[in-house]
Amino acid sequence: MGDELRFHVEQQTAVNVAAGMPREEARRQAVLQFGGAESVKEDCREQRSGFWLETLWSDMRYGVRMMARSPGFTIVAILTLALGIGANTAIFTLINTVLLKPLPVIHAEQLVNFAINPDQPQAHFSNPDFEYVRDHNHSFSGVMAVGGAGQVAFEVGGESGSAQLIAVSIVSGEYFDVLGVVPAAGRVLHPEDNTTEGAHPYAVIDYSFWQRRFGGDPNIAGRKVMMNGSPFTIVGVSRAGFTGTAIGRHPDAYVPIMQYRDIRRGARDWNTRHQWWLNIFARLKPGVSMAVATPEMDVIWKQILARDPEEKPPAAYDKDYAARNCGTLLPGSGGYNYIRQNIQKPLVVLMIVVALVLLIACANVANLMLARATARQREIAIRLAIGAGRARLIAQLVTESLVMAVIGGIAGIGIAWWGVRLLVKFFPRQSVPYDFDFAPDWRVLAFSFGACLLVGLLCGIAPAIQSTRPNLTAALKSESAAGGRIRFDTRRALVVLQVALSLLLLIGAGLFVRTLSNLESLNPGFQRESVLLVDTDPKALGYKGPQTRDFYDRLIGKIRAIPNVRSASLANITPLSGSQMNNWISVEGYVRPADERPSVHVNDVSDDYFATLGIPIVAGRDFRPEDNPATSPDPPKVKAGENEPPLPAPAPVAIVTEAFAKKYLAGQNPIGKHFTQGEKFDMAKAFEIVGVVKDANYFDLRKKIEPMAYMPVWRFNAYGATLCVRTVGKPELVTNAIRREIAATDAAIPVLDTETLAEQFDDNIANERAISTLCGFFGGLAVVLAAIGLYGVMAYTVTRRYREIGIRMALGAEPGRVLWLVLQDTAWMIGIGAAIGLPAAFGATRLIKSFLFGLTPQDPMSIVLATIGLMIVTGLAGYLPARRATRVDPLVALRQE
Repeated sequence: MGDELRFHVEQQTAVNVAAGMPREEARRQAVLQFGGAESVKEDCREQRSGFWLETLWSDMRYGVRMMARSPGFTIVAILTLALGIGANTAIFTLINTVLLKPLPVIHAEQLVNFAINPDQPQAHFSNPDFEYVRDHNHSFSGVMAVGGAGQVAFEVGGESGSAQLIAVSIVSGEYFDVLGVVPAAGRVLHPEDNTTEGAHPYAVIDYSFWQRRFGGDPNIAGRKVMMNGSPFTIVGVSRAGFTGTAIGRHPDAYVPIMQYRDIRRGARDWNTRHQWWLNIFARLKPGVSMAVATPEMDVIWKQILARDPEEKPPAAYDKDYAARNCGTLLPGSGGYNYIRQNIQKPLVVLMIVVALVLLIACANVANLMLARATARQREIAIRLAIGAGRARLIAQLVTESLVMAVIGGIAGIGIAWWGVRLLVKFFPRQSVPYDFDFAPDWRVLAFSFGACLLVGLLCGIAPAIQSTRPNLTAALKSESAAGGRIRFDTRRALVVLQVALSLLLLIGAGLFVRTLSNLESLNPGFQRESVLLVDTDPKALGYKGPQTRDFYDRLIGKIRAIPNVRSASLANITPLSGSQMNNWISVEGYVRPADERPSVHVNDVSDDYFATLGIPIVAGRDFRPEDNPATSPDPPKVKAGENEPPLPAPAPVAIVTEAFAKKYLAGQNPIGKHFTQGEKFDMAKAFEIVGVVKDANYFDLRKKIEPMAYMPVWRFNAYGATLCVRTVGKPELVTNAIRREIAATDAAIPVLDTETLAEQFDDNIANERAISTLCGFFGGLAVVLAAIGLYGVMAYTVTRRYREIGIRMALGAEPGRVLWLVLQDTAWMIGIGAAIGLPAAFGATRLIKSFLFGLTPQDPMSIVLATIGLMIVTGLAGYLPARRATRVDPLVALRQE
């Protein structure tokens, strides 16, 4: 209805009313006079719409007034809901940030990630693989590749003392074009910046790094810098908000793939088919779906394999060859999520746990609202008696519940903002980096809003339905509608539900706590206390061959002379670091079955390594310095007439584990036996076994120990080595001294990381610690909520039976009899809840079997302790009102109306 028509209608309505016509009929006649029948229909629709909006607004104001009249009830209910909604929002925020949030690029939904099969989403590829995919596809508008270079030493030209460690991504020239990332200053990299090795020393720096390191200098393009000792020119800055394609890893700079050897100056064969280190992303052409493009990628991958002369037919033991060599595509909108596999399952478990806690909180608040509705029965009965519709009253009561839920949700968002930052500290840093952006987006806000609506309905519908069908006569006389013996009602059903869910959560928490205890008490085969691990990489700065070995030999000598240092050594791979290396081997005299994979774990270590880590040598000897060749790998080429070639290398030796000796040399003395690398035994290239060491859980505490062989560190090691230092006291006390010795040996070589072996051990079980701690907390919270609900019901019951109890005591009932009269009500609610919760737990705990270690999902101790703990807490909650019932004064009770 237009404004002019509305003006005339209101005037005529006033005239009709003045003439004695009822207002509703007066308005209908006015609308009919000025606008006709269609305007009457439109006006009715407007009035209905306005009526509903006005009614909703009125119900909301009434709900706020009722909440203000009962501040104690309101505070308890809102806090309960805020905890439940806040916990769910915090976990969902973590899930959203780590697993759901897309990359901040244009049309992220068009991005796909090349993989070998859906079960290996973290597959890496070589640069030749990338180039073949880029040049031979018909489904993509662009293909790009990205790999990490780790931390590199960064210096600004002309600035003394400007060296720092930064994170660098090595990318193809198509990287920014495919993602649609524009520069904030200067330009980004293009395909022509990545054509010839070593010819494109350009870098694009991250926006936040530009602000932090260069103060947002608008003239940054053309600035000369050094990275790992190699000169680069900054050509531009990526736009604000873009943080790369690897979730949780925020690079400070991007350089072309063809400059890889300048960043990793010790790298060899980096551009060969079997050096897999790149992730391949592509953008689908308009109209091309992932389902259409996937078969083409399988064909391309098979073409890559067919072109590789080193690719051999699958061996008999290689049962999953076909599955491992099936090219496919995965959604790439979320980038390369290297942490998804580590944290996805724990987050799903925690989401289920907090959802159950929220359900318990809803049951608790619903119980409170039932009690409040009982107190308002006289009001509701009067409104029903004078003609109020039941549906109208239910709508009003549910609106009150929704208002309370929304207020609780707003408080819950604040709890979630604080809670998610606390949550990440329970997980290992490599799983959830602390610098994630946890700012809520539309998904988090939509989740919170949906949770508020659901909670409001769950808390409000049952109390509204029950309270709007009272015994009108009894209610109007202010008498109990229940009358007589207390029966099983909605309030008791809610308590039973709370007890059952609490028991389920407690049993689950108990299983996780016992799993963590089993892992912490496990003997890993090495002594994790008082060992410091120091990562540094001189090869990245161009050290080669004898230079690298000389650096470490001089450094270890200095470190061993530091007070409180007991021993020091080198290792290519340290225990539980997340890295591993396998080699094919053939053992002297061992006939390998056709279906057995001919590989074992290998590691390169120096002398004193086993003493440093506390791994016992059970037979033979340790490595000696003379077990290494005279020079390490990459010896300098000798021209005729210049220098004499190095002395012949000593015979190769190795030390093996007990599992190795048991599998390959069962019943024989392993000392003096030989094995070679490769599928066929060759005595001319054989390693002699000179020692046997105890087995250790070197790669995963949960998995069965597999055979392993150790070689001298300088025989094959072409990688950086980790310093392992055993100290007399706390290892942190010698960290600064070791840093000083590294700087004194070569100030240009940075310390990449320092960590104790105990911290590395703890990181390996951090997911279990997070789950057990958080499930324990939420399980305890659930029990407290259940106890509060039970206490509320029993206190209400005692109040309702106050007169009955007074009569019983006046007739001579003993306090103990009265106590049992009330406690049996508590006992059967707890009993029914336990009877429901135990079978539910028996079935549900099977779903977390993969998370457990050293126990079964039906672990008797966890079930018994959880049941006893729940009964004690809830029994105490029921005992307090029962004890109050024994103190009822019969005279006062008999006077009560």
